[in-house]
Amino acid sequence: MLESSPAGIGIIKNRILGWSNDIFYSMLGYEPDSLKGKSTRILYADQKEYDRVGINLYSKVDKYGMGIVETKLVRKDGLILDFRIRASRLDKEDPSKGIIVVITDISELKLLQVQLQQAQKMEAIGVLAGGISHDFNNILMGIQGHLSLMQIDVTATEKVTAHAKHIGRMVKTAAELTSRLLGFARGGKYQISTLNVNELLSLALNIFKPTRKDIIVHATYEEKPHLVDADQSQLEQVFLNLLINASQAIPEHGDIFVTTQNIFIKEDHDYPFEVHPGQYIRVTVKDTGIGMDLEIQNKIFDPFFSTKDIGDKKGRGLGLSTVYGIVKNHGGFILVDSEKGKGTSFHVCLPASNNIQTKEIKEEPSSIESMQKRSETVLLVDDEEEIINVGRNFLEKLGYKPMTARNGLEAVEIFRLYKDEISLVVLDLIMPKMNGKEAFVEIKKIQENAKILISTGYSIDDKIEGFLNQGCHGFIQKPFSLNKFARTLRTILDKT
Repeated sequence: MLESSPAGIGIIKNRILGWSNDIFYSMLGYEPDSLKGKSTRILYADQKEYDRVGINLYSKVDKYGMGIVETKLVRKDGLILDFRIRASRLDKEDPSKGIIVVITDISELKLLQVQLQQAQKMEAIGVLAGGISHDFNNILMGIQGHLSLMQIDVTATEKVTAHAKHIGRMVKTAAELTSRLLGFARGGKYQISTLNVNELLSLALNIFKPTRKDIIVHATYEEKPHLVDADQSQLEQVFLNLLINASQAIPEHGDIFVTTQNIFIKEDHDYPFEVHPGQYIRVTVKDTGIGMDLEIQNKIFDPFFSTKDIGDKKGRGLGLSTVYGIVKNHGGFILVDSEKGKGTSFHVCLPASNNIQTKEIKEEPSSIESMQKRSETVLLVDDEEEIINVGRNFLEKLGYKPMTARNGLEAVEIFRLYKDEISLVVLDLIMPKMNGKEAFVEIKKIQENAKILISTGYSIDDKIEGFLNQGCHGFIQKPFSLNKFARTLRTILDKT
């Protein structure tokens, strides 16, 4: 039976001991018995992964009697494949006899998972496009309305100021929407900061409430919630998905209860899975909908599982598998309680942060007089005419001497001529002739300590983080206000 098994089976103890079946060797591209006595390190591309798998497997075997881990193993021909390894003690009374491992090639499964995720993402793009375009049309309507009223009230200073404030608020809302789109576009790459879950839930509720006015939302927040280290856009997606999922379980009128609560998980907890003890914040989303039986509860976190019909006009959504993945990647876990006909509760538990500083969004002062005015020369580089015009006006209002360039090539030539006068370069990334990355390198060649501020409509990704590690002095995301621009400039220019 062992020799005929479709899975590779062997006995190891850092080294491959006496017996392994033939499929164990053929999966890895070796002749039968050719690895006897050799270290299992030969199967891994690097020491770090070898150590991770060893620590993971042995700790689980010691604690639970069995361990499972997924990893990449290197075949003899150099091909790297995905494997799942299961392990248990060969002799529970005598650990010296090693562990028995069962290896399964899951490369095809991994490929299918990637294809499913891509299909899911394409569906999600359609869902996002519909929702975002609706919100943007409302924002544009508001901006257009206030601009029309400003033209009528052009001589009434107070009314013009009020219209301008309304437009400013709507632009900020639009910027938040694009930020969520950028978070989605990052494809799971997290930007971690210390966050207050109450504030994120409040933002999610503000977006959700207008979509279902027949549902009453009851929110109860922990007075002093534990902060969490998390990606803001990803957690917002979790909370929105749970709210949308709850609303779809309520056919007509109903209630959704949202609560946050600090909890402490002890070493001897009752959870039926591995949980690190310590402080957590628990977010509960409870609905008064149709509920689920146990069979459905066991499937809800599977990719593409849905209780809706294929032709349902509401769509099949992002799925709770997305929620599960994000929560798990943040070191947390999610539980569900439900009963047919009595509603459902989802409990998201996230580990508390050790950082006491939280990311806060504060209202910016609108007074230009409150800003520090200086006289340095700033080179503004952007291929968009509107950005150049607004940026030049910003710089002049703040007392700086602006220089402008429409592409990277022009920027490099201007900097070469005026490097002793230019105190800071504000550099866009996507431009014709020479892009921002190339211009950055050339400017650094001319003057190694040149101060450069990256300005782009994209969020921070690996490329921008690379700039920040290579001598770039800061990053500012479009759209930005005059106040934010002023503070960012001074922060960089005042550094010695």
